[in-house]
Amino acid sequence: MVRLRVRDLLTALAALAAPLALARGAAAQLPAGAADSAIAVVANAGVPARALSRAELRRIYLMRQRYWRGGQRVEPVNLPAASPLRSSFSREVLGRSPRELASYWNDLYFHGTEPPSTLDSEQAVLLFVARTSGALGYVRAGTLRDAQAPGVRVVLVLPPS
Repeated sequence: MVRLRVRDLLTALAALAAPLALARGAAAQLPAGAADSAIAVVANAGVPARALSRAELRRIYLMRQRYWRGGQRVEPVNLPAASPLRSSFSREVLGRSPRELASYWNDLYFHGTEPPSTLDSEQAVLLFVARTSGALGYVRAGTLRDAQAPGVRVVLVLPPS
């Protein structure tokens, strides 16, 4: 017969409930009435930033800011260049299309700076952000509502363009 103390049982239940609360919490952080096509910028739940401005997001995605406050490395991720969501994000935040950014990255590449990594899908972005310390990505608000995204925090919502 296994004997459990009440404290041990409550600790185990709390450990199981925390990821579920974060999953519900990420979608719950979206503003009421946010369109499914709005862009939700998501960060790993462990990053120190609770919110980001467009200017901070721009610096991060142009690799001009590489660390969070406190010294943790920022790990931004993109969707493929052909993705309509990436095009919207790039125009909205960076002021250029992915195609226009190619020359920017070519110039920086020769100085040792590489662009953010690319992942194949919004689900892959959510998984990467949840599992990677310092990670930052973007998905459609509708994707975030439909997904189980433990370990992810919404830091900015961009209205649909």
